[in-house]
Parts: sequence; C-alpha cells; structure tokens
Amino acid sequence: MNQRDLEYIAHRIASTAAQSAPDRRPTAAQVADAASVLRDMLQAAGMHGLTFKHFDSVADFPRLALQLVQARDESR
Repeated sequence: MNQRDLEYIAHRIASTAAQSAPDRRPTAAQVADAASVLRDMLQAAGMHGLTFKHFDSVADFPRLALQLVQARDESR
C-alpha cells in the first residue's frame, strides 16, 4: 500500500464522516481509527487479490468502518 492509497482511504473516510447526520457525526479519533481499520482490511484482502474496487462493488466499506468504530465506542 502506497501513500496515494492511504490518502484515498483518508479521503473516503472523511467524505463519509461529513455525510453523517449531526447526531451521528464521528469524532476525529473515530475517523482516524476507521481509516486504520479500512487500511488493515484492504491490506489483508490484498493478499487474496482484492482491491478497493472490489470492496466498492459489494458495500460501502468506509461507512462500515466508521460504524464499527462507533459501535465499539458505544459499547465501552
């Protein structure tokens, strides 16, 4: 994964966060954690020949990553 990939992940997470309803808007820490989660998912999937394009054809993984991090924080 190169710098361009990391910047694209950050952009996608930030864009998704900005579209969140005001009462569900993630914190800066949650945005950072979600970007890390998505990066790690893509790196693991890459070992199987999968790319962000494949992820996008199935689901909104940036939104999923944010929801996962928010669910984690709500359960604490």
